[in-house]
Amino acid sequence: MFRMKSKSTALALALILLLSALAACSKNGEKNENSPNVSSPSASPSASPSESASASSEPSESAKTPPKEVTLEFYMPSGTANVNDLQAVLDQFYADTKDTLNTKLKFNFTTFDNIGQQVSLKLAGGEQVDSAFVAQWTAPNINQMIAKNQLANLDSYFNNDQYPGLKKAFTPEYLKNNSFIDANGESHIYGIPFTHGFDGGGVIYYRKDLAEKYGIAEIKSVEDLTKYYDGIVANEKGMIPLTWNGSQDMLSDTLLTMVQPITKKHNYETSVAGTNSSIAIKPDGTLYVAKTINPWSDPDYVALLPDELKSVDPLEGFKMTRDWYKKGYLEKDILAQKDPDGQFMSGKAASVVRTLDIYPSEKQQLETAIPGAKLGYFIINPGYLTGTAKAVGSDFKAWNFAAIPSNSKNIDRTMQFFDWLFSDLKNHDLFEFGIEGKHWTADGNSKYSIPAGVDAASNYNFPGFTLTWNPTMVRYDAATPDEVVTTLNNLGDTNFFFKKLSAGFNFVTDNVKNETAKLNDVKSLLRSIGDGVTDDIDGTLAKVQKEFDKAGYAKVRGELEKQFNEFLKTNPYEGQ
Repeated sequence: MFRMKSKSTALALALILLLSALAACSKNGEKNENSPNVSSPSASPSASPSESASASSEPSESAKTPPKEVTLEFYMPSGTANVNDLQAVLDQFYADTKDTLNTKLKFNFTTFDNIGQQVSLKLAGGEQVDSAFVAQWTAPNINQMIAKNQLANLDSYFNNDQYPGLKKAFTPEYLKNNSFIDANGESHIYGIPFTHGFDGGGVIYYRKDLAEKYGIAEIKSVEDLTKYYDGIVANEKGMIPLTWNGSQDMLSDTLLTMVQPITKKHNYETSVAGTNSSIAIKPDGTLYVAKTINPWSDPDYVALLPDELKSVDPLEGFKMTRDWYKKGYLEKDILAQKDPDGQFMSGKAASVVRTLDIYPSEKQQLETAIPGAKLGYFIINPGYLTGTAKAVGSDFKAWNFAAIPSNSKNIDRTMQFFDWLFSDLKNHDLFEFGIEGKHWTADGNSKYSIPAGVDAASNYNFPGFTLTWNPTMVRYDAATPDEVVTTLNNLGDTNFFFKKLSAGFNFVTDNVKNETAKLNDVKSLLRSIGDGVTDDIDGTLAKVQKEFDKAGYAKVRGELEKQFNEFLKTNPYEGQ
């Protein structure tokens, strides 16, 4: 044991100890990375991983003390007004984290079409909002909120050792493709992206029990599908063969996807998000923007496409949709339909277009709602249907985000909750599936089942796409068919897709705001032929094109070409 030999030695040692203590205090100013009191990484950008590790090796007393309790206000959409048994899950969370996060959560749910407006009103009124669900499809959308500086820049919370859960669940490439351009033209992370895969995998869900009734064991082709619809028309009076959200989308795009050939070359992209335009790469590597609203009607655009597509009938999607409408496959008032899933679940429709990533919940809902019903599915895209790698394109973007308002007083605490959520599968599963043993039972790390005797209709049903979905943490219902699991795994595999030309590109509309708004209104005029309610396809296209040009499409084309060619300088077409 060390012994002091003299007063001078004691004084020297005391000085050394004092200096060491001061150094330790300085380093302990960077709070323990494992403590819920961890400071915002943006507050101490110079802290290196080695320094953080040193500081956390011997936690101070303050690091062991829970922070002051805080209640975070989350706003999100949900298909139901309330989540079943949510309080039990929250109580479990509080018990698990009272000595660490010490955070209370209040989830405020509203409808899908109201979430954007509700958040806007809360922010305008200065009310507390700590996490807001935003997306490209909310109104206002995420880009508009970023332009108004309403959302916090979250860059510093990711790829950061102080937030290991976020670092593990969100790779730099995933984040890059889910960043957004701000008013200064810079790309930053403004929302936590939620997705199970990099595409939903479009499918037509149908009543397999009815298909079997008409001698169709399983629908595997468009021919099988039309045979099924013929059976519904002939035998199920009053039932709609295919229900569709005609108030928002065009069925012609979906039907065209079904019949188009798979190509090996992907130097083109139709309907680039936010632009009302279709693009193709010219032989010199620069961009061509289609002159027509229907790109297949522009001969210069078609000339740039892969050979397999050059003979495509430019009106094929519209013609096919009109044929289905006349055969009675679609409801007469399709343009007014806003709730196709409700039609299907109530037994009023024999099929509905949704995505494969919701197969377990869709199956559960249908078979609970209609005794004896069985769910079948037909995969729309030939690339998914055949399992062909690099046949389907993706921008690797999520369509659901949790953003934090820039004026929130609890940005660090909110991000600490998300870090906890993704730091362990057990934490994640608590909010996605509920209490293990009560609401669900684990089957390894990739599947789950509902315990015997639990009523699925009243079981925990949190909308995971608003909080927990992540490609690294996916469980499937144990009853999910193996072929569905295979396709779902493909949806979350970056190697299965080719990268879309627009991946990582965000169109800044500042210079064409008025024109872009007008074009959105004009494009809605296409629904009459896009949903098959009129025979006059050529006349409607000519009329809409005239209105498109009048609304300023040439200016939008020029702006898109300018911005995209600049984008191509650092993100060139790579022959995908």
